[in-house]
Amino acid sequence: MSGAATVKGVFTLGNGSPLAGATVTLTPVDEALPADGSSITPTTVGTATTASDGSWSFTLPSTLPSSLQTYADDNGGVLSLEAAFYGQAPDGTLLTGTDYVDAGVATGSATTEGSAAARAETPDTVAIHPDVDTTQVTPADSTLVDTADSADDSSAASANTYQSVDGASTTGFSPDVVDGVDYSAVKPKVGVPVCVPSKHVVKQHDYYTTIGEGHAFYDTTAAFEYNNTLSSTWGVATSVDGEHWSITGKISRKNTTGHAVGFANQGPRWAKRFQIPIEYQDVDHQVVCPYKTTHTYSIVPVKYDIPSGGAVSRYGADVSYKDGPTPYQASNAAYRAVLAKKTYATITTGNSITYGVAVKVFGVALSLDTEYGASHYQKISAGSGGQEHDIWGAKGKISGNPGVIYSY
Repeated sequence: MSGAATVKGVFTLGNGSPLAGATVTLTPVDEALPADGSSITPTTVGTATTASDGSWSFTLPSTLPSSLQTYADDNGGVLSLEAAFYGQAPDGTLLTGTDYVDAGVATGSATTEGSAAARAETPDTVAIHPDVDTTQVTPADSTLVDTADSADDSSAASANTYQSVDGASTTGFSPDVVDGVDYSAVKPKVGVPVCVPSKHVVKQHDYYTTIGEGHAFYDTTAAFEYNNTLSSTWGVATSVDGEHWSITGKISRKNTTGHAVGFANQGPRWAKRFQIPIEYQDVDHQVVCPYKTTHTYSIVPVKYDIPSGGAVSRYGADVSYKDGPTPYQASNAAYRAVLAKKTYATITTGNSITYGVAVKVFGVALSLDTEYGASHYQKISAGSGGQEHDIWGAKGKISGNPGVIYSY
């Protein structure tokens, strides 16, 4: 990779119409928040103005300030940024929107997998919504209870729609309607209102998060290794009321410290997901304006963090139902291959499948993509049994980007 990094995105009104002429403010996600819950004013990295189609872009300087470079170095060459808009509707209501983007700042001989992946990311489209929450919302203590992941991939899409922290139906919920007033087509005043943003940690906790899986059916064994250069991309959940959440944007976590976890020689007739403990923060974003003070929220992954007395990793949901004759017959024939006796196949590049409910944090389901690299792999090894060993990719050819290798 070469040249300065550019981050991009699109902001719209609630009805999908472009938000033109709006100021987008970029701040670093990894700026340290005090452990005691006190607030900080985020450092402004830069600003951008949305074009007529709502798109915006910002090119970082080739030489970053030392603090930003440190954040990027600690995250494997990736600078994670929060892109925020806040403006005032004609009636004084605050309209806000938040996106999360990655800047791949490692270039030349220092280029990393994470930096290259960040530069290839597709820009997000984020809608603005009214923010009228004037009272800080604190997650219930009950939501700190660790939750198991779901083995059902049909939930992948649902994590990106609105969800409620208490599991209640969100049917009929509209983030654009407040006290009977629909703000979906309301255009905010152009320019930056005289408001002062700040943020602080409401709660933080470690949750075991699904980052991959291994499969072994007839006369095979599975292995999986995950090096916490953390080649993974998380969906970040945001909320304007602390109760209804959706995924807006994504950030990468790629720690430069090498702690490898995994499993080996599991099988035959074995398939499970694999989880590691990640520290998450529930962050309150407060905006103080002359007319009122409001709050929005985000749930952000921070780092690989083993809780006191906790496991360095653990097995998640059983996914053996994805292997065997029936899934094989239902698979895409172009993705199938034969594994010869006493040989193995390994994924060491590309992305795994999206885990729509990789973890449930403070009552909110978060999605995750894992990127395979030299120090993170899934492996399946065949024994010397008499029957043929068949394997296939979840989303592509074994020789391409299979995502996950299934077994029969």
